[in-house]
Amino acid sequence: MTEKLNSWIYPVGSSIHIREKINTSGQDAFGISYAVTVPTKLTGGARKRKQFASKEQAEEWAKNEWTGFRKDGESYFEASVAERNEFADMMPKLREAGISLREAVLFALPQLRPAGGDRTLREVVDQLRASKKGMLERKTLREHSERAFRVRSEKIIVEFGDTLVRDLTLAQVKNWLEDMDVAPRTIKNHLNCLSEVIRYSVAREYVKDNVLDRLTDGDRRELYGNDDEKEPEILTPKEADRLILAAVEKPELGLLGAVALGLFCGIRTEELKKLDWKDVHLDEGFVTIGKDIAKKRSIRNVTISDNAKRWLSACPNRVGEVARSNSFNDYQKRFQKLVKHAGFTKKVKDGETEKVVVAWKKNAMRHSFGSYHFALHGDSIRTSNELGHKQGDGVLFAHYRALSTKKQAAGYFAIAPEANVGKVVDFAS
Repeated sequence: MTEKLNSWIYPVGSSIHIREKINTSGQDAFGISYAVTVPTKLTGGARKRKQFASKEQAEEWAKNEWTGFRKDGESYFEASVAERNEFADMMPKLREAGISLREAVLFALPQLRPAGGDRTLREVVDQLRASKKGMLERKTLREHSERAFRVRSEKIIVEFGDTLVRDLTLAQVKNWLEDMDVAPRTIKNHLNCLSEVIRYSVAREYVKDNVLDRLTDGDRRELYGNDDEKEPEILTPKEADRLILAAVEKPELGLLGAVALGLFCGIRTEELKKLDWKDVHLDEGFVTIGKDIAKKRSIRNVTISDNAKRWLSACPNRVGEVARSNSFNDYQKRFQKLVKHAGFTKKVKDGETEKVVVAWKKNAMRHSFGSYHFALHGDSIRTSNELGHKQGDGVLFAHYRALSTKKQAAGYFAIAPEANVGKVVDFAS
């Protein structure tokens, strides 16, 4: 095909270019198609290109594009004087930055007018609180989790209640956290609470982007340090022995079963507070953590160690709740009395006077179990399964394991009641 290919402007004066193009397949040429190009001065952004099989189709599409451009141009003259002046003022700045008006508008609209509408942080917190209350009533959320969010989110309301979510800045967040006169872990908890509020806002399209995504690792270290990198604190075998003997000496606290399961089975405190004796199968050697009890609804069976069987068999009236919890703080108050009786205290200055306060290592029973179980068996996956970690052994090494020897671990799991403590029944392993 050697005939000359044509090109022309259509409609006349429009700057829209149509040209003939030879169709090819490999080295073979066949027929003509029509390529239409709309220049950037009409699109306001990148050039538009489209190809058609016939001249008629190409000219029809070019005509429609030109008509649309002319309507857009006419709208300029329909604008108020103030709007035209604003356009004239802003366009040089956009050109200098290499940004078209169309690009600027399409970027700004979802930022300034979010699809879900404008919401203040107070409104979003109220929505989340209502959602969590419903989950609590349906028993798909723990009382501790609902209360923790309710308490922490109150600080968000006090600080940012009337601020629109889309207007919240990273500088405001950092200033808020830096001004807190609290422990690093508490700062992290408040940041996590705010993160949940912002993620919810993004999901509901109250804001386009999550402002906290711009918080760097360095920012986080400045705010609350590297608290996650600290080695977990565990009890020595002697300290564990003191604790469980205190539970025997204080039967009115009703905590012997909970302490035995916490120390030697690694069951979480929130799980212990909901556990029933019917889930403790002493004769078969395991505890069932049902989906209504387990964190993240991960059902599992936990092995009861030989020494734990002996302590559990010494518990009187093994019916109903393993550790009663009549109110939110009931279990915690009794546990504080127990650790104080066991001698986990320290003296602190209160002005001119000294007072004795409880000194307890957070999650000490569970951390102790994880550390000594791994040291004794040398099997990280087995230990992680007992602890209920769903994602392999990563959590074990990051948060639940402190260095201990096999000899120390053997001593820990040898802690057992004397023959005169309760009515001890030995079960076959």
